[in-house]
Amino acid sequence: MQYIQRFNLKHNRAGEYRELLKKYDQTLREGQPEGWTYLGTWFTVLGFGRYEVEVRFELRDYADLGAGFGSEALQKAYLEMMDMFTDEPWETYLMKSAEEVRIMEGT
Repeated sequence: MQYIQRFNLKHNRAGEYRELLKKYDQTLREGQPEGWTYLGTWFTVLGFGRYEVEVRFELRDYADLGAGFGSEALQKAYLEMMDMFTDEPWETYLMKSAEEVRIMEGT
């Protein structure tokens, strides 16, 4: 199951944000809460899409949603990175593969 966040960055902050991703790569990979795996961060290209940035995590199961906020170092890194986000609303998705998802059919 993947937990996905999409958001935009303040004007001209993409390069700085990418540098923070490099700086905190180990923290992002090792500081996640129990059951969470950081899969990476993607940027849109050529102006495609509503949001500039997408961050993806793998979760083992629904219980991992209540696993906490990760290490103290991770929380500090997130606060620094989030300072570059616009005030526009984010989008958050919780997705399962088509093979795994349970589909309720109408009668």
